[in-house]
Amino acid sequence: MRPINRTMLLIGFGLIVSTPAVAAPDEDDLAERLAVNTPQCGRFEQSRWMADLGTQLDSRGYFEHQQNGLVWQTTAPINDRVLLSEDNDELSTGFQVIAPVLGGLLSGDWQLLERHFTIELSGEQQRWQATLTPNEAGVAERLTQLHVQGSQRVEQVEIDFANNDQLSLTLTAANCDSLEDGDPSP
Repeated sequence: MRPINRTMLLIGFGLIVSTPAVAAPDEDDLAERLAVNTPQCGRFEQSRWMADLGTQLDSRGYFEHQQNGLVWQTTAPINDRVLLSEDNDELSTGFQVIAPVLGGLLSGDWQLLERHFTIELSGEQQRWQATLTPNEAGVAERLTQLHVQGSQRVEQVEIDFANNDQLSLTLTAANCDSLEDGDPSP
């Protein structure tokens, strides 16, 4: 009986060792899924830790993809509208760095992101995470790393800035018609 038990043990061990691990999402498949499921409009809640002031600022609002860029409309605690576009010369330097990042993330444009970041994917196809590390000096001067999570689309973004500030965004898709001026409620 001993040789049979040993053989069974070796076969069982071989099955365990040869069982494939859950593969990280394929970058091309994920980019395609994000592009297909990109919401035209959505809501955001953001929390910004400002290290130099030792304080956190929470805000919320909505975003909308438009032909000339991504409109980022804050509705609380203040009402403020920013057009995030690389062509918008009125943006502060910080916004100029973030504009292509948010645009690329929210549209699934990995080619745009790969110009500025090294991307490491993990998790599963239906519940993935990505860590983006700047590979371009201009971006690395402002951002140290981004952590992104989602399923069918980007749902959570955390940005670590070079000055120790942090930004955490929670994103949800919304019907563009439901985004009344100043009304952040669903």
